[in-house]
Amino acid sequence: MINPKHGYGANLNPCLDCKGFMVTRAKQWMEENGFDFIITGEVIGQRPMSQRKDTMPVIAKESGAGERLLRPLCAQLLPPTLPEQEGWVDREKLFDFNGRSRKPQIELAGRWGFEEWSQPAGGCCFLTNPQYSKKLADLWEARGERRYELDDIMLLKIGRHLRPRPHFKLIIAREEGENRFLQGYRKQFTHLQTVSHGGPLVLVDGSLEGDDEELAAQLTARFSQGREAESVRVSVTRTDGTSREFDVKPFAPSEVRQEWYVA
Repeated sequence: MINPKHGYGANLNPCLDCKGFMVTRAKQWMEENGFDFIITGEVIGQRPMSQRKDTMPVIAKESGAGERLLRPLCAQLLPPTLPEQEGWVDREKLFDFNGRSRKPQIELAGRWGFEEWSQPAGGCCFLTNPQYSKKLADLWEARGERRYELDDIMLLKIGRHLRPRPHFKLIIAREEGENRFLQGYRKQFTHLQTVSHGGPLVLVDGSLEGDDEELAAQLTARFSQGREAESVRVSVTRTDGTSREFDVKPFAPSEVRQEWYVA
């Protein structure tokens, strides 16, 4: 992910390297547990990076799976694999699906009696999401290196992210579920919350210096129920446990600069 050999897709999605990594791990598990081959649900042309006819052999070769990697849904469009050559599976019963449409898979699922399945389009990878990728790129740029922890990855999925100054970012809960999620990080981050009005929990990723606390408080007030009030009381709690409350005038919408929005 940090320096993918085959590069990224439209965003920060290293699809070809990722698929190769997964198949490599599957091969290790196969060998450790006495199995003979690997099956994946890939379809030629389904995805623009890792499921092309010219990239599928790359995955098979670089993972070490080679001819033990079987793709039943499009096998008839690919050279026979070891399981087919050895007669472990009947190649004639495999398929020749190709292209972006999921209709053949859905029809096949219906024939086998499946009535429920996960969303067939878009995938489940956040790195294909432009907003998520933008937040990850911002994180790396702010830190000056491509370093991240698991908590960073989790927090990139949550809230509205604003970077009003280069040395800190605000993560602002957008609804009650996100508010509850961010509560679990209060001890790890300096955080702000409105006292006089209902409002979101706001985490500070970075350090607050000089008048940064007031700026962060004004933005916190802007996204609270007191956004139209003359004054909103905000509490700031630092990671050392110290805190203070003070009154600020909420930013007007026009005062929140567009370039502050990470995503």
